[in-house]
Amino acid sequence: MSHSRPTPKITIDPLKIAIGVFVVLGVVLTAVAGYALIETLGGGLGAIPPELAMTAVFGAFLLVTAAATRRHVPHR
Repeated sequence: MSHSRPTPKITIDPLKIAIGVFVVLGVVLTAVAGYALIETLGGGLGAIPPELAMTAVFGAFLLVTAAATRRHVPHR
C-alpha cells in the first residue's frame, strides 16, 4: 500500500512565456521612450512635478500589488 501522492506534472507553455517576454519588453521600451521624451522636452527628471512622480510610483505599486494578489487569491 503506497501512501505517496503522484507528483503534479509541470508543463511549460511557450505561448505564455512569449507573451510575458513581450509585455516586459513593451513596458521597458515605454519607460525608455518616456525618459527620452522628458530629457528632450523638460530638461531632466527635475522637471517632473512631485505630484506626478508620486502618482506614477503609487500606480506602479498598485499594479504590482494587484498582480501579486491575483496569484494568491483563488478564482471563483
